[in-house]
Amino acid sequence: MNRLLFLFSCMILLATANGQRNYEEAIKQGDAAFKQGQFKLAIDKYFAAEAFEPTKKDSVNKKVKLTFDRIEALRQEAIKLKNDADKLLAEAENQRKIADSARLEKEKQADLAREAENKADSLRLKEEAQKIIAEQNLRDFQELKKTVIGTRYQGGIVISWTDSTGKHGVIAAEKDLGEYSWQEAKDVCNNLVLEGFDDWRLPDRTELAVLYGIRNVVGGFTKK
Repeated sequence: MNRLLFLFSCMILLATANGQRNYEEAIKQGDAAFKQGQFKLAIDKYFAAEAFEPTKKDSVNKKVKLTFDRIEALRQEAIKLKNDADKLLAEAENQRKIADSARLEKEKQADLAREAENKADSLRLKEEAQKIIAEQNLRDFQELKKTVIGTRYQGGIVISWTDSTGKHGVIAAEKDLGEYSWQEAKDVCNNLVLEGFDDWRLPDRTELAVLYGIRNVVGGFTKK
């Protein structure tokens, strides 16, 4: 028992040595620490004040309780702030995911648009190619119609074709040029120009036979 009393006396002396000479000064230092948010120091000062004036324990306990209440309020506020921060972070993460999803969807739509555009370009090129082929076929057909046997073409009348392309054949003049010797006839043909074409010549035996066979189609022969 004596030892405890001695220890208590030493604590009082230690408190006095730390600048706390009486109850009022300890309370004052505790209140100053409380205002500065130094709550542990404030509690220490309040307990030191109680050591000076044990009879004022209730008053000291009120200050200690007020300090602990303040500490608890700050703790609850910190928890609330942390929860609010967590909510904001979660919302920010959700918005980021939404933005990423929207970006991916936009990129997907852009890819689909480019794919559709490429397909459209491919179809347009095919259409243009088919159009060119169709126009060429039409021109070839129209040209071929002009060159069927018995048709007037390049200054004369078509009497035969030498191949299946419709580009190589024999054309006879529409009118008989008259009676000439063989050499005279060759000279006349060499000098003949009909509708701008000057590559006329005398027919060979086969061509004569063909020409005779379609004489009614060709016409223009002098009757003897």
